Amino acid sequence: MCLKFEAYVTPARMEKLMQDENERSRQAMAAEVNRVIRSERKRGMTGRLAWLLVVVIAVAVPGWWLWPDNRAVQWQTHLLDRGDMVLTATATGSLEPKSEVSVGAEISGLITRVMVEENDQVTEGQVLALFATDELEVALEQAEAQRALALASVAEAEATLQEARVDERRVSELRERRTAAQAELDAAVAARKRAEAKLAYARASVRQAGASVSQARTRLEKAVISSPINGVVLQRSIEPGNTVAASFQTPVLFLLAEDLTAMELHVSMDEADVGMVEAGQTATFTVDAWSGREFSAEVLKVHLYPAVENNVVTYTTVLAVDNSEGLLKPGMTATATIETGRREDALRVPNMAFRFTPPAIDTGGGGLFGHPGARVGGSRSGPGNTVWVLRDGAPARVVVQTGASDGRYTELPGDELAEGDAVITGIQTAVSQ
Repeated sequence: MCLKFEAYVTPARMEKLMQDENERSRQAMAAEVNRVIRSERKRGMTGRLAWLLVVVIAVAVPGWWLWPDNRAVQWQTHLLDRGDMVLTATATGSLEPKSEVSVGAEISGLITRVMVEENDQVTEGQVLALFATDELEVALEQAEAQRALALASVAEAEATLQEARVDERRVSELRERRTAAQAELDAAVAARKRAEAKLAYARASVRQAGASVSQARTRLEKAVISSPINGVVLQRSIEPGNTVAASFQTPVLFLLAEDLTAMELHVSMDEADVGMVEAGQTATFTVDAWSGREFSAEVLKVHLYPAVENNVVTYTTVLAVDNSEGLLKPGMTATATIETGRREDALRVPNMAFRFTPPAIDTGGGGLFGHPGARVGGSRSGPGNTVWVLRDGAPARVVVQTGASDGRYTELPGDELAEGDAVITGIQTAVSQ
């Protein structure tokens, strides 16, 4: 069985509900109107503040821009003076023995003994190494035997020639008495000539055998490797038991250096400085092994042929070095300073003055936002021989004629500046006046 209930609303109840709904709508509308009014008030206040800020900026910026700056630039200056200048040229290179000899082998064979080690002192003629000589001695004996055979052949040829000459005289006498035929005389003459030819051949064989003996003896002598100079062994490239092959190229067995108490320094001089360097000039150099110590040297010669590497042109310059103390070793890297000349009582300017250019804005204002009243000019750069001189409290650009430089100062041979002029070398700080 199903039960069905139907809701029944009275007219009074319906009227009450409609009044409540209308009341809520009026309240929501009133709240929305109040929100819109408050938003419009805030927007108007923000607009007025923005306009006020624009007016303040428009008034303040021109005033700041045109307001005079009370800051002054303090320049670092150097008063031009006169003094003596020592002109130098610098280059790097390496130390080398004054005389270096490579000792090689002219024969092939087995090394049986090596008589010296690296750094050993050797004298001229001292034995350095020995080859095995068994085969060389046999070759010498064979050559001497061949010479003995050749000498015997000469004796036989001489006897044959003497016999042929006797027969020729005998047949010639018979022919004069008409008791021998002409053919016999011709045969005797031919036999004598053949005997002379055999004798000449035998004598040539003797000379050939003698040359073979000399060759074998020379090869035997070359089995002994000796020092050609008085010096020291820098390098030894062989050990006992090594086999040396000298078929195509003479192998280097030892590297010897003549007296290391006198060495040479080979430096690469830049083409910009080579014109000032010449034989007889004095120099000093340093090496890493003896930090803080300077060694003396003297220029011997400047090679005419240049060396070009990475489009850089240099000229090899040779300096004589006294190594009587034995502190320097071959191959050490050295930095040499060569005295190329002197200037006495020269008007000079610091090199840092050529690198100085007044800034476009005073450093006291600082960067992009610096005060325009602190500006000292626009682009103030000039040529490489430009200096700035302080005149009436302001920098003035002067192009000068330059001479030699010693690395710190540059000579001023012209009359653009005078002794006592204040050349600007930098800026200190900006201070308020």
